[in-house]
Amino acid sequence: MPTFKSISFSPTPDHSALPMEVHPLTLTFSGPCAFLEAPFLDDFVDKSIAQIRVALLLSFFFYATFGILDAIVAPEIKERLWAVRFGIVCPSFVLIYLCSYSRHATRFLQVLMMAMALIGGLAIVYMTMIGNALVASTYYAGLMLVLMFIYSFVWMRFVRATLCGWTIIIVYVVAAAYNDDMPREILINNLFFCISANLIGMAMCYAFEYYNRRDFYLRRLLNLQHTELEAAKTALEERVSERTQMLATANEELRREIEAHQRLAWEKQVLEGQLRHAQKMEAIGTLAGGIAHDFNNILAAIMGHSELALMQMANRKEAEASLMEVLSASHRAKDLVGQILSFSRQSESELKPIQISRIVMEAMRLLKATLPATLTIRQNIQAAQSIVVADATQIHQIVINLCTNAAHAMEPEGGTLTVALEEIDIQPQASPESTHPSQLEAGKYVCLGVTDTGHGIPEHLLERIFDPYFTTKAKGVGTGLGLAVVRGIVQNHGGIIDVKSRPGQGTEFKVYLPRVEGREIANGHQLQLLSLGNERIMLVDDEVGLADLGAKLLTALGYRAASYTSPEKALAELRERTGAFDLVITDMIMPVMSGEALAREILALRPDMPIIVYTGFSNMISADRIRQLGVKAVLRKPVTIFSLSQAIRKVLMERAAGPPQID
Repeated sequence: MPTFKSISFSPTPDHSALPMEVHPLTLTFSGPCAFLEAPFLDDFVDKSIAQIRVALLLSFFFYATFGILDAIVAPEIKERLWAVRFGIVCPSFVLIYLCSYSRHATRFLQVLMMAMALIGGLAIVYMTMIGNALVASTYYAGLMLVLMFIYSFVWMRFVRATLCGWTIIIVYVVAAAYNDDMPREILINNLFFCISANLIGMAMCYAFEYYNRRDFYLRRLLNLQHTELEAAKTALEERVSERTQMLATANEELRREIEAHQRLAWEKQVLEGQLRHAQKMEAIGTLAGGIAHDFNNILAAIMGHSELALMQMANRKEAEASLMEVLSASHRAKDLVGQILSFSRQSESELKPIQISRIVMEAMRLLKATLPATLTIRQNIQAAQSIVVADATQIHQIVINLCTNAAHAMEPEGGTLTVALEEIDIQPQASPESTHPSQLEAGKYVCLGVTDTGHGIPEHLLERIFDPYFTTKAKGVGTGLGLAVVRGIVQNHGGIIDVKSRPGQGTEFKVYLPRVEGREIANGHQLQLLSLGNERIMLVDDEVGLADLGAKLLTALGYRAASYTSPEKALAELRERTGAFDLVITDMIMPVMSGEALAREILALRPDMPIIVYTGFSNMISADRIRQLGVKAVLRKPVTIFSLSQAIRKVLMERAAGPPQID
């Protein structure tokens, strides 16, 4: 059998692109492109199945319609001809049409098309052979129609279409050779036209399939180039980000060098420490003010939706416990914001009985999402019900700091981080074999242990690790304040912290806190008595979620509320309908136009309009400015439904200028 070279097609002069290679006879993808054959066949079927169904319906129609011709040309044998048409061919077309809707149709669709072509073509050959001279000499035109359908209309692959076409013609020739009623000159004439039509159809079908394959190949090539372009874009963005980080690092190093030169002029280490402390407090205060607004927006949504659900749920018994947990967490997050702000002002912490295991497990849930995947985290919480008198946020801070330091000690290879919580009873006369610190007085304690398998701490540095600003981490990684803060918190809670470490084997920190008998003080907030009304209220907040939530809360209180996320649109509405609202509630911090600017514009339109402002950082608004502006009340985010209802009723009842209240 002769061999053929594959046809190659390269869409671009770039030789790095994969050229298209197909077999010259079967047109199948070959060589490096062989992997495209299967997806091409699936694509070919998906694109052709609709037209194939149309071809089946048209074939059924023409075959059935030409039954009229049977009665005209050969009435003496029309029953035999109709038996072929309506007994075999037409039912076969209907069956094949129905099979095309099967979920397995893609596997045997081409085989079905071959069956349709052979049934239709061979049926015409049979009718030609059993008919009279007129049928024998004219029905060959039906073969021409079958060839047209095979090569151009049913999307049959070139190899299969060619096989069907030549099979029908060969059978026709063999059958006609044994039919004495057909003149040889007519047979030769019919064969001439049939073979010509078959050759033309082959050329059309070949070109049709080839260009379909080429289009498919070009689409795949385009997708490949698009993927490469996206990869190059991503690489470029990463490079730009890397260069930006390098510049930022260089700027940071330059800034630190300048600070180092300035510190050389200071003569006393005490003054240097005071300056660093002042800079630290300023940074913490700035950070607290910056995050308060966005953080409280989130808390407002959580608390508002929780309260609204508690008010509207029909069956409160089963859902109340879960919803109260959400509300409790929201209030705790609110308290955390207050602690961040108060920390910069050196405020006192709030000590109360808490279940320490809950705080530890909550901190571990947070850490699992932030620590590297190379770490294995183990928890051994035995003191599940132990109560200590402590500040929950500061206990949380102890766990976070100790676990973060442990994670840094195990970089980059990773290791095992173990967090344990157990009850310890120290007897008045401890045995010499006791592993607990000797400075522990007799009593009941809860021991929080954090152990890592990192590089450990050299013995000569163990006495210095709790000193402020002392760190063994790389420059820019640690501040040296973490362990100092932890020790300060532990001492303020009446406990001690102990550390044991061996270089190359890891480090173990143990925090001992006094254990008390009693129960945890619940942090749940029951819904208080709400003040209702029916006035018209305009709510303005640039956060879509908070605007929608505020409108729902106001509606639940009985008010007719309209929410706006754009201060400009709200102001335009007031200008068009000056008397449409009885009260305006607005956020303080909004883009383009702040709440303060909006209040001024509203009061210029309606000096008697009561206005309530709420904000996530109340220090941004002074009492004198509020008094001069004319705002009746200021609420601090997150706003509870109780405080909102009380403020609205108070402002609406006063309806007169007075000193604003800050809640």
